[in-house]
Amino acid sequence: MKPRICVSVKTDNVRRVSKAIGLSKRLGVSFVELRLDYADEKQYDALLRIVEDSAAGCVATIRPAWEGGAYRGGEKNRLKLFEKALEAPFKYVDIEQKSRILENVSKLASEKGVGLIVSHHDWAGTPSVKTLNKVFSAMRRRRAEVYKIVTMVRNPVDEANLLFFLRNVHGARVVCFGMGEKGFATRILSPLLGGFMTYASYDDSLAPGQANLRRMITIYRRMGVW
Repeated sequence: MKPRICVSVKTDNVRRVSKAIGLSKRLGVSFVELRLDYADEKQYDALLRIVEDSAAGCVATIRPAWEGGAYRGGEKNRLKLFEKALEAPFKYVDIEQKSRILENVSKLASEKGVGLIVSHHDWAGTPSVKTLNKVFSAMRRRRAEVYKIVTMVRNPVDEANLLFFLRNVHGARVVCFGMGEKGFATRILSPLLGGFMTYASYDDSLAPGQANLRRMITIYRRMGVW
């Protein structure tokens, strides 16, 4: 089966978002993540119109600075932005496991019929498989359509831990791969080993080691899986 790719795109330029969605459709990409943490609130109406008109599988993400994103406001205001964003027909909304508005966003997603992605990012490194399983067990206390675990990879053992963990997950949709240049192989392999999807950038990389969409598809074509 063709691997699912989610294309992450900065939303500081409305035209860029429109072009990213158009390219994703032409290439047969599954999802487009709108990184709304890069958007000015004044741009929301235009961005949401694009989502409404696109018929694409869009993901709403407002990643805070404390989890590697660009949003630097408070959680109360971020919840208001999520409420505004989900007026559009997003397929999924991403919220961090550590966020104090997790329950609010979960309820909002349920009311709007939007799938919930609960995410966990470890910028310090990659823990053992045992610890990854504990993290995942804690995440599953919150019902979600997708669970996302992403860690910083520094060596081959980190890569092995992530892929071994992913290969042995059952009964849930899980996104799991490594950040950093040394984690690039896990981004490629994860959806081929049972991961729900992997991520690529439209143009500028939004995370360490993230490849752009065309490079990712070129690799998959050479592998014979695209």
